[in-house]
Amino acid sequence: MDLLEFDHFDQKAWHCAVLCGDQMLGYWRALCTVEPYLLELNFPALLEGKPAPKSPRIWEISRFALAPDDPDRRETGRLLVREMAAFGNDFQVNQILGVTEPAFERFLLRCHLPIRRISGPSVIGQGHGRDVQAMLVSFDVNSHTLASFGLIAEAA
Repeated sequence: MDLLEFDHFDQKAWHCAVLCGDQMLGYWRALCTVEPYLLELNFPALLEGKPAPKSPRIWEISRFALAPDDPDRRETGRLLVREMAAFGNDFQVNQILGVTEPAFERFLLRCHLPIRRISGPSVIGQGHGRDVQAMLVSFDVNSHTLASFGLIAEAA
């Protein structure tokens, strides 16, 4: 059985995957906020009454996933985080948004991604007998972020 999941966002998304042979070790997708996107349609409460951003310079990362059996899972995750910054640079993005859970926010901070929490955490549902929480985070794609991942030289 294949565990792939698809939705209507996938056709207009950019996809990033880490592959080893024919096995996918990690993945995320990027959605431009000019088109309908996940935060806008599925999690508008996280916007706290503000309008959803709409700009070719603001993108949303969603569906960040790591293979549970990857022995280098943390390193794969760090590579995917670095590629978010590289993607932003390549596409002249100013800001990247993401709806995430508290544990993933901590992971992003450990990867030295300069995220800021915009809202949350808020309970968005129930799963496995507990509340499921989500928050909205973002980071700027700028020289500081790019230099922290070695994508450009640090300005003097």
